[in-house]
Amino acid sequence: MSGKTSEDYAKDYTDPDLRERLKEEIKRGDKGGKPGEWSARKSQLLRHEYEARGGGYKHEGERTDAQKSLEHWTDEDWQTSDGKVAIRDGKTTRYLPKKVWDELTPTEKAKTDRLKVEGSKGDHQFVGNPEKVREILREVREDDKD
Repeated sequence: MSGKTSEDYAKDYTDPDLRERLKEEIKRGDKGGKPGEWSARKSQLLRHEYEARGGGYKHEGERTDAQKSLEHWTDEDWQTSDGKVAIRDGKTTRYLPKKVWDELTPTEKAKTDRLKVEGSKGDHQFVGNPEKVREILREVREDDKD
């Protein structure tokens, strides 16, 4: 678990056991990231699967900070530079909001993808972005607040 106990989940979810089973199943899979790793994409899959199997929330209409963050992340339309799956041939390519990709030059896209691929070879799930990408991401998020 992510530092939360079963009791913590019981405060927020109507069926915390279902949620925990689904989380472990999704975490073991390779959809949305490497098996055994957790990601925002896997969180999306968990939310969808939990709700599809009848799971609910005890505080309907009230979202935790993590739930709000996931909802915002989903709205940002995250994708790879070419729109294909992120994991190919055992390497992970960069995943960014579409609006960020739209602002990057071909050279900047290649640089951030290259950094991610090189980092994923070293078995690093999280690989930082170049400063230019971080700058554009901040700008896009500021624009989205307006």
